[in-house]
Amino acid sequence: MKNTLLKLLLVGIVLTGCSQVTQPPPEPVPEQQVMQTQEIEQEQQVVVYGPAVPPKKKMVPAPPLTDGLNPKHIEIPSIDLHAVVEPVGVLANGQMDVPKSFDHVGILSPWTKPGMKGNAVMAGHFDHYTGPAIFYNLRKLQAGDHIKILEETGKHLTFEVKKVVSYKNDEAPIEEIFGTSDKAHLNLITCAGKFNKKKQEHARRLVVFSELVQEEYVEMKEAQ
Repeated sequence: MKNTLLKLLLVGIVLTGCSQVTQPPPEPVPEQQVMQTQEIEQEQQVVVYGPAVPPKKKMVPAPPLTDGLNPKHIEIPSIDLHAVVEPVGVLANGQMDVPKSFDHVGILSPWTKPGMKGNAVMAGHFDHYTGPAIFYNLRKLQAGDHIKILEETGKHLTFEVKKVVSYKNDEAPIEEIFGTSDKAHLNLITCAGKFNKKKQEHARRLVVFSELVQEEYVEMKEAQ
């Protein structure tokens, strides 16, 4: 569009400068009349300023923190999730535990805290005998969605979803979920797939991988 507009302006200039019609020179206008005309034009001139363009917020990867947060709440706006976070440990069979409450989210502790270098891990129930639980809609998340982790003090961190993957229970990449990393990651885990009544478990595990981000303000320019 910019190139098209530029071409039109150039054509207009060329046509203006190429008139072949010869006209007599205009008669001189008295100075007083010129001044009156200028004053009238100034009075009639209306200057309209467009609305101020606010700075645009852009989320960019953030460096890991020396000390992470002790999370008390988790918020995921895109799926309207708001939940209390509580620490959970590891079960005797080696699996990460989950909160007893179906409306709470558990964070593996002691482990990597959200914001620190490495993989912080949270888990929550997918469903229960009366219907959906806190992480039921986790499967609806998409790359680019944001996860907000809040401390009791009000301090918070934002993580951006990178990918959402469903694995068979015995094929979940333990190292990628719980292992070391040079970046600050937060991974959310819940159940997925069909429920096996005999084993009393779901067939799959759903994992949301996310990375710590921060706001970067970029001054937006008008379209040329």
